Amino acid sequence: MKTLSIIAAGLAAVSLAACNHAAPQAAAATTPADAAAGAGRNPLDLRRTTLLVRDLEASLALYRDAMGMTMTYDQMITSRDGSSQSRLVLLKANDDQIGMLGLWQLANAADAPAPDVPEQGFETGEIVLLFNTSELDTVFASASAVPGVRVMSAPTLREYPGDGVTYQVMVSMLRDPDGHIVELNRRIHPPLDWD
Repeated sequence: MKTLSIIAAGLAAVSLAACNHAAPQAAAATTPADAAAGAGRNPLDLRRTTLLVRDLEASLALYRDAMGMTMTYDQMITSRDGSSQSRLVLLKANDDQIGMLGLWQLANAADAPAPDVPEQGFETGEIVLLFNTSELDTVFASASAVPGVRVMSAPTLREYPGDGVTYQVMVSMLRDPDGHIVELNRRIHPPLDWD
């Protein structure tokens, strides 16, 4: 009996030790190539930002037609109770899985009042959609000409401090037809790999 108690205690100790054993930590990525290969990759991706819009066609005139995003999804969605339908469109710039933009027009969105946004600048709680483009002058001109789009600032050189480098970026700001802030920019120094 004493032998069984010792064996049971030993098994319990081994079981508890296994529960408390920390999983080995993945080595931190030392280069962007390591991170891209999956070493030290964060298990979370920001896949899509979806904007609730009043007029989906007006939004498409900006994001698809003027800025050049590609539509990957366009469907009518029926509410859970079956009482209404809404339209959801998904757009991409370059990646099929991350950095997507959703435009969602709810059933009664056309009746919604115009957005109450400041004439200048922006306020806490607002979001900024940031798009990099190597063709800033062309994209900005097309985007700013879309009906309902308001220019907040034309492309202007900005400098941002970094770790041992000063980033130089041409920055422009717009408000889309629903008042969402859109930053179109081009990094000048150091240049992006795809420029």
